[in-house]
Amino acid sequence: MRVVFDTNIYVSALTFPGSSADRAIRRILDGRDTLLISKPLLDELLTVLARKFSRDADALSRTALF
Repeated sequence: MRVVFDTNIYVSALTFPGSSADRAIRRILDGRDTLLISKPLLDELLTVLARKFSRDADALSRTALF
């Protein structure tokens, strides 16, 4: 299955291990589903993660998320 997640899913998966968002991300990592993502979505995700977790957005952009 091909899936698109909004920023809330990524933040939820990082914040709440074992949640349904975490399980959805794990399906991607296990190769059961295919993630579709765009540059604008990645930019938004990095901005939200930087703000929520007090990190530098540039440093986050150089970190592998998955």
